[in-house]
Amino acid sequence: MLRRLKELVASLTYFEKWLILGAIIGVASGLFVVAFFYLLDLVARAAAWMIGYKGQISSDYALLAIGASKRWMLPITILLGAAISSILVYTFAPEAEGHGTDATIDVFHRRAGIMAPHVPVVKALASAATIGLGGSGGVEGPGVQMGGGIGSILARHLHLGFGGRRIAVVSGMAGALAALFRSPMGSALFAIEVLYRRDFEVQALVPAMISSVISYAVTGPLLGFKEILPPIKVSTEALYAPGSIVAYLLLGLFAAPFALLYAKSFYSLKLLFEYARMRLRYTVYLKPLIGGFMTGTMGLGIPYILGNGRGLLAVFLGSMRGGDPHNFLIFSAPLWVSLLILAVAKILATGFSIASGGSGGVFAPGILSGALVGASFGMLIGARISPLDPTVYAYIGTAAFFGAAAKTPFASSVMVSEMGGNYFLIVPTFLAALVARELSGHPSIYASQLEHRLAPGMVSVEVLMDSVERARKYGMHRRITLGEVVDRRYKPISPDAPVMEAIDMMINQRQRVVPLVNDDRRVCGALDLSDLEMLIELGEVKPNTPSRLVRLRVSPIMREDESLDRAVEEMMAKDYDYVIVVDKEGRYLGIAVLEEIAAALAHLILKKSGEQ
Repeated sequence: MLRRLKELVASLTYFEKWLILGAIIGVASGLFVVAFFYLLDLVARAAAWMIGYKGQISSDYALLAIGASKRWMLPITILLGAAISSILVYTFAPEAEGHGTDATIDVFHRRAGIMAPHVPVVKALASAATIGLGGSGGVEGPGVQMGGGIGSILARHLHLGFGGRRIAVVSGMAGALAALFRSPMGSALFAIEVLYRRDFEVQALVPAMISSVISYAVTGPLLGFKEILPPIKVSTEALYAPGSIVAYLLLGLFAAPFALLYAKSFYSLKLLFEYARMRLRYTVYLKPLIGGFMTGTMGLGIPYILGNGRGLLAVFLGSMRGGDPHNFLIFSAPLWVSLLILAVAKILATGFSIASGGSGGVFAPGILSGALVGASFGMLIGARISPLDPTVYAYIGTAAFFGAAAKTPFASSVMVSEMGGNYFLIVPTFLAALVARELSGHPSIYASQLEHRLAPGMVSVEVLMDSVERARKYGMHRRITLGEVVDRRYKPISPDAPVMEAIDMMINQRQRVVPLVNDDRRVCGALDLSDLEMLIELGEVKPNTPSRLVRLRVSPIMREDESLDRAVEEMMAKDYDYVIVVDKEGRYLGIAVLEEIAAALAHLILKKSGEQ
């Protein structure tokens, strides 16, 4: 069946191909995150049973009604979740630590769309433990990494190549988000916008949209079609009143410092945890436990900070609409002050839980903090200059805060509007988010984002040489080795195998290079499609000719620990667009092609230049 699908995909146009693949990825990613959502709910119920809580419980784990006499058990369950997550992640998939979305962005930019097949499973189990047992983290990051991983796995099996793999990763991200947040349009936009600080991956828009819509339709009967947030109705006259427009712009100004705090504090805590580990020389397995202990300690005094925040956000917005949000007072002070303190506490708790190495997302905690910031603005300023209720500013604040923290103002506006069941909110949320994004500057909650898309010329060896010089200028040319970008899909054949076997592999496996490797996995050469075509036309090669007898150029062979700039120089010297990569003992590993090297170098250069 897989072979037939390969043949079908190879024969189709771009739209036809991604109509089919987008639908497949949407179904697969959607169903996978549904299974994750049920697992998360199961873990949360188990945690409630451990504590002895008898009331209703959601996967949010915001046990708002828990009595003070049992609250001391919360740090224990959080530590248990951190321990389970730590063992799973650092034993089986270290790339599954943290909030997931950033790792998936890194896969797109630096790993040529290649993610290890076991990562989505490890991410699901670890995140269920972290979030379900009370850690402060969301489901967006795990969902994005799961969906992106599913897209990557399918693309590799279908041999879609460098560009196809990356589009498949974006499609999987969109499908997973649509299932989790019931936002088909916003999820597709988020998947193509989150990759960059000031750009979109426009080529992936149609596949992402197809995947997102299909995932939404397939998972709706399982998770429900109800909006994530309480639907809000507001008159368009009030929304577009002059005072309201001014208020949106001021809300962007008000939210920007909190968004900046979110991004800055997260990575400052991440560096602090790593510095402490290196200084005190304790095992990496302890990092999430220390972060979990800090989160649990905060939770003793402010239990609202626990869990992913989705359930608490719905409760908060519902109480705002009911006119009695005062149960969110955390001490004797004006309500708007309490809400701002709670927002900052949630930001810090998420840093403790996830920046320490725990597994969870930053979107749901971000929109909760944004709603708290927006509501406080509405009470303090918004209601004084516009006819809108402070509740409306809570919705707009979610987009302003996270749109600035993640550099996704377009997607955040659409997602919040869809989650709140009111598309009239798109313009207000976008205005506030755009102002907040511009004022919050360069820092982002997703450190792996690039500033802009790569120029097409970036994948020529000549332009890459300029990139190498710039990498040396920044002192970064040895930061990535060939072992990190090698593509292990390229299967070798024996030097005694007939040329026909290599041709069959080129056709069926879609690899234009077939290395010749002996029984000791030592490289004897390689059959290159372009060279082979010329020799066949000249009649110098017959189908049964042993591959070792074919007269070919000497392919560049380099060790896995050599740097990318050396690989570029070698390719230019020998007029190749790939190098054969071997391990330190000289045994064959795979092929590093020009596109992967270009993406890795460009990632470093653009990231460094964007910081300056």
